[in-house]
Amino acid sequence: MDELQLSRASPEALRVSHAEYFLRQYVQHSGPPIDSYWLMIGYFDAFLFALASVYDMSPKTTRGKLNGVQVLKFFVALRNISAHHSVLSAGAKGSKFPRPFSRAVSMSAGGAPANSSRLFFRFDVLGQILDAVELEWPKAKKNIETARRHIGTLVKRGTPVYLEDQMRDAIAAIRCIVPMSN
Repeated sequence: MDELQLSRASPEALRVSHAEYFLRQYVQHSGPPIDSYWLMIGYFDAFLFALASVYDMSPKTTRGKLNGVQVLKFFVALRNISAHHSVLSAGAKGSKFPRPFSRAVSMSAGGAPANSSRLFFRFDVLGQILDAVELEWPKAKKNIETARRHIGTLVKRGTPVYLEDQMRDAIAAIRCIVPMSN
């Protein structure tokens, strides 16, 4: 985004552009030629914060429309957990919760892997985290219920759900609502 575009963009549009940037960086660092779990989790956390603040930066009329975007509310719940309770990406000793996703590592004979470290959600673990957060932070109940509904929809697919796919879905849904310039 150049300076002219920046001067014409609304605060929520800037946050969408940041979320898009963090998604691109996340994907770029999740496989060959760059494979860095540390950068992936950093960009994922940055994505969560940028995406959740789209709602916070929006006028009330836009917020009403954004309330209907289940995948956004799902990510808002994840941002709240990451901001107030535990770094979701950290599995290190002392973390409050286990990681709610795992790495899908592809193997290839004689060539570079195509998707060496895609992360997919572990909804069983994420459900336990949501339960614990709701007990500890009752005011999050509404967002947590929406996140659970979204998880229920995803579980019905019966296939792994990759973080970057949900990130893309959230941005696509928001782009239909948030004007990108004045």
